[in-house]
Amino acid sequence: MSFKLLVGILLCLIYSLPTVAHENKVVLAYVEYPPYYGQSLENGGPITEIIVQAFNQVGYEVKLKFVPWARGLEGAKRGTYDGLFTAWYREEREEWFVFSAPLPPNEIGFYKRKGVSIKFNSFEDLKPYKIGIVRGHVNPLGFKETNLKTSVAATDIENLHLLTMSRIDLALTDKALGRYIIRTELRGKENKLEWIGPPVEVVNQYLMISKQARDFKIKLEAFNLGLKKLTESGELNKILAKHGF
Repeated sequence: MSFKLLVGILLCLIYSLPTVAHENKVVLAYVEYPPYYGQSLENGGPITEIIVQAFNQVGYEVKLKFVPWARGLEGAKRGTYDGLFTAWYREEREEWFVFSAPLPPNEIGFYKRKGVSIKFNSFEDLKPYKIGIVRGHVNPLGFKETNLKTSVAATDIENLHLLTMSRIDLALTDKALGRYIIRTELRGKENKLEWIGPPVEVVNQYLMISKQARDFKIKLEAFNLGLKKLTESGELNKILAKHGF
């Protein structure tokens, strides 16, 4: 074998290495959404741990980028990130993303003050009450159409504070998020609020993979396979239990 041919083969091998490494790595953007995921949570929270371990199951390395939601969404649309977690399915998002198999869902419903009797079978039953909602959040189907009395806040934390002060009668939020806020942000007032079951909406969370990402279909299939392995082995439930779900 000539020296030039040997050099050529070696160069081809060297230049092929980054491609192989890239194909076995995903870069994902995420935001702060405790207790599901966030920088301050153990292993990034249960959803982060599930996503990372699902990819690890099939030989993928995961690099996480903590960014504001708007920046993460736009970056994923452009392919700056391979994907973004988590999101609810929306038909219009299919222009930019493919959706993973379902992740543990959000349970959307109401918190009220303890000792106050509020029961309902439909949104119509809630017309006498002032309900705290969060600006920019997508509310359950039928909620807006019922023309309920609402108070708009910037965050779920603000709404739950208002609820403890009797400024609103109900706070519309995710059950686990509300429980986390009550435990961490409303210390000394934990016994003032309670969840009203059942939830008015249960919405699956998804990992969105960008259609601009390299080999996006392969990455999606790899994640779904890893998630299936975690589920069938019982490891997914162990992760949720470890984080208090």
